Amino acid sequence: MTYPRFLVPELPNQGTVELPTNEAHHASRVLRCSKDDAIVLFDGLGNEAMATIQSIDKRTVSVAIHSTSFAPRDHSGRLHFAIAMPKGDRQRNTIEKLVELGVDSLSPLETTRSVAVVNEANAERLDRYVLEACKQCGRNRLMSIRPKLSVNDIRAYSNSIVSNQESDSIAIWILHPKIEGQPSHSIHGANSLAKSHEKLLFLVGPEGGFTDQEVVEAVGQGCRILSLGDRIQRVETAAATAAVLGHCWLAE
Repeated sequence: MTYPRFLVPELPNQGTVELPTNEAHHASRVLRCSKDDAIVLFDGLGNEAMATIQSIDKRTVSVAIHSTSFAPRDHSGRLHFAIAMPKGDRQRNTIEKLVELGVDSLSPLETTRSVAVVNEANAERLDRYVLEACKQCGRNRLMSIRPKLSVNDIRAYSNSIVSNQESDSIAIWILHPKIEGQPSHSIHGANSLAKSHEKLLFLVGPEGGFTDQEVVEAVGQGCRILSLGDRIQRVETAAATAAVLGHCWLAE
């Protein structure tokens, strides 16, 4: 059975908590929850709790916690994306798929052909999409929306993802068709390379694709070119395809 899920800033092992204002409104006015209804709480850090509504009105919802567990349902900091975000509702679709597929972080990528600008004003909207997707798919650790970056920032960005452990390494893939003078990998050919690394970072370009110069710069920053085949995929499709690949490579 699927229970309604609500985000709380702190999740004690036992006792009672009150839902934040927005979550209380969602429980009482949108979902029409009632006293004694079973629900799930999660804190966005990987913890969840089975709980029961003790009291509810239009503004406040008090909840009794029964049991807690740590169940993040992501890739534990191993799967990352930098994407030249599409416009409008396609941003929501992109984020939903990445959250559902366990991606750990997303950085908006600025490119020559980018069509959408991600700033502080609309970054809050992206966070809301992340939360809604986590509620839907049962994920308990929020996908991180990181600051925007450019292709020239990739080396420093990837270094920030890798820990100081000697065994920790990252494979960086730029999704792009083959270009003359640059080595490129098919999905099959990339398997062994990707599986030899602890972490993965995928770069997904805009609708018009990366420029050849951006690809050259990315290769200079340590990226490998990954071709997804003969058909050109839209941003959200390419991101979902890469996320599935990452899921498979990290699982083996």
